[in-house]
Amino acid sequence: MFFPSRILRLSYLFFILLSSPLSLFSQERGKTIILIHGLFQNSHSWHNWITFFEEKGYTVYAPSFPYHDGDPQVLQKEIDPELVNLNFPQVMDFMIAFVDSLQEKPIVIGHSIGGLITQKLVEMDKASMGITLASANPRGISVLNWKYIRSNFRMVNPLRSRNKVCQPPMRWFNYTFFNTIIDSAARAEHHTYFIPESRIIAKTSTQKGMEIDFEKAHVPMLFIAGEKDNDLPPQLIRKNYKAYHHNGSIRQYHLFPGRSHYIASEPGWEEVAGFVEEWIKERLE
Repeated sequence: MFFPSRILRLSYLFFILLSSPLSLFSQERGKTIILIHGLFQNSHSWHNWITFFEEKGYTVYAPSFPYHDGDPQVLQKEIDPELVNLNFPQVMDFMIAFVDSLQEKPIVIGHSIGGLITQKLVEMDKASMGITLASANPRGISVLNWKYIRSNFRMVNPLRSRNKVCQPPMRWFNYTFFNTIIDSAARAEHHTYFIPESRIIAKTSTQKGMEIDFEKAHVPMLFIAGEKDNDLPPQLIRKNYKAYHHNGSIRQYHLFPGRSHYIASEPGWEEVAGFVEEWIKERLE
């Protein structure tokens, strides 16, 4: 028999569970987004997406990797001495700690190496959804593609010193990031949003222990590729997507025509962000 005082206590407990940001419903179906940038960039690269999703009612975070935080134009001249030694496991540890500090599991959106981090966070059950834009390939996933080799060899070349940060010439950026925009716009983007990078992050992202368990059940995942991406071409993104085998898990591949590796920021980024937002909304309903 339930007495009024017990009913009152149970009602209060039920209210607390429903309103708590730590409830299972809140964790799985919330509207918190974390945006994870790629190499040579930081949180500034997401400024358009932050505004876009905040105006849609989402809470948005865009943390920078260790030694990446700050004004890109300052970071181009004032390089943190610790940057040269930064590796992928350290970046993963940083992102895991950031996600764990949130009050609910976030929707994770990652570009390039940020896409690979997204895949790892999904695998670790730390995301409510995972969206990758031109995701870097996990260990064991590769393609024989000249554009892919040409773009990435600078970062993984064993003959290049690990004791120096990577600061490629503009012609490399024009080929790898800016092959769909005019030179003057490319120079402006590079000056405003790009920074020096550790070579070790890319080299250690596919080392032993960084594999993805493609057989594991996972939350909904969206893989986006750009038709004209020289750095991580569509065939690589599709191979990454098709490597997942769990039949009961939702995943989708989408190719955007005419888009480069700079897909999150080049002209027309609004269409990409809009597609992502609609995909998210369908799964929140």
